[in-house]
Amino acid sequence: MDTRRIDQALARLDTAIARAEAAARNLSAKPGLASEEFDALRQRHDRLKSTVASSLKQLDEILAGAGQ
Repeated sequence: MDTRRIDQALARLDTAIARAEAAARNLSAKPGLASEEFDALRQRHDRLKSTVASSLKQLDEILAGAGQ
């Protein structure tokens, strides 16, 4: 089974997560950012990260089953 496309998709997801985390760190360092806005962005980021982790787990399970 050729997994190059899956590997490329996972690499893009890792890059996107890293950009989102960097943006969240930068937001927390900006003066004048409303704490409510930051909290909302942090919650959104956490939900997105959880969704991606869940999707990756499902993909991992599918791949594990495909190898049998």
